[in-house]
Amino acid sequence: MPYVVQVEFRTPSSFLVAYSVNLSRGGMFVETDADVPVGAGMTVELAIPSSGTIELDGIVAWRRVAEVGADGPPGLGIEFQDVAPQLGTLIDKLVTGFRGVQILLLSGDRQDRTTLARNIKSIFSTAEITQAVDAQVAGTVLSGEVDVAIVDIDFDLEGGLATLRAATKQHPPVPTIALTSNAAYREQAIAAGTTELLGNPPSFADLQVVLVRVLGRPLAVRPVSAPSVDVDV
Repeated sequence: MPYVVQVEFRTPSSFLVAYSVNLSRGGMFVETDADVPVGAGMTVELAIPSSGTIELDGIVAWRRVAEVGADGPPGLGIEFQDVAPQLGTLIDKLVTGFRGVQILLLSGDRQDRTTLARNIKSIFSTAEITQAVDAQVAGTVLSGEVDVAIVDIDFDLEGGLATLRAATKQHPPVPTIALTSNAAYREQAIAAGTTELLGNPPSFADLQVVLVRVLGRPLAVRPVSAPSVDVDV
């Protein structure tokens, strides 16, 4: 039997981003330590909030193992033959109710906020951006409905770190992108639980790559069953 894994998405918006970037092109990366060989059958159960679970069958096209110098986390590149029949109706339903990606942007510098907001809109034209001038304001709007929080910790280190910590305590946790040009601050942001780090100010290209990656990243990946193994007795 094929290896079965459940990929849980945080919000319908997260699933739509993952679909537009990867699934619609017939592939998906599943972050896992599972020892599944290239060419093996794979069933992926996609768990989408308010939409249940949908199964897709594919094969393992490539594998990345955990090692020093690897380009990313360990996992499997899954290739699907045709996802349109299974996902077409679901995508139509989700798009109909889509209200835009919800982004919280915290920065005390007005010009920086304006530039970041403009760049975000260039990446996601449907983004609904809530701008906060300080951590206190950010705290009043931070909730589980936020798809990602972008936090400038150079302007206010303690306030920024507090916002990163608060994001991890939401249900489900809100992914975050910390902006800093200070090496010491980077370490503190990691300790506070940030999902991603970017330089400050980030280039448009870097912001685009990281924002898309964060929004489309699943909340969890869980093995449902182990692959069968033939044993000679």
